[in-house]
Amino acid sequence: MANEILGVVLSEAERNSARQVTNVTLRVGVLRAIEPEHLSFLFAHLAHGTLADGARLEIREEPVRVECPDCGVSEARSIAWECPRCQGTGITATGGDALEIVSLEIDV
Repeated sequence: MANEILGVVLSEAERNSARQVTNVTLRVGVLRAIEPEHLSFLFAHLAHGTLADGARLEIREEPVRVECPDCGVSEARSIAWECPRCQGTGITATGGDALEIVSLEIDV
């Protein structure tokens, strides 16, 4: 996954005539089961010697959104089968599966 992210980052950096990538911000859903520390380590390792060498990787986790007919909306860190607040059933769970590059900061 780190390799694919780096590929997109480098492609966009080259398309914009960047001299250096300084920061990459990702939105990663908790259901992706990605350890932010591991992803940061792998990204830094793979980026060595590229335009993204030394770039900061900022990872924003996206929780699962749980809509409960009894108590409203809350968030969960895993797939929810019941409301995390009131333990009610009949909930709707959405989100938590994102993987997107939110922003890319470059020096030109």
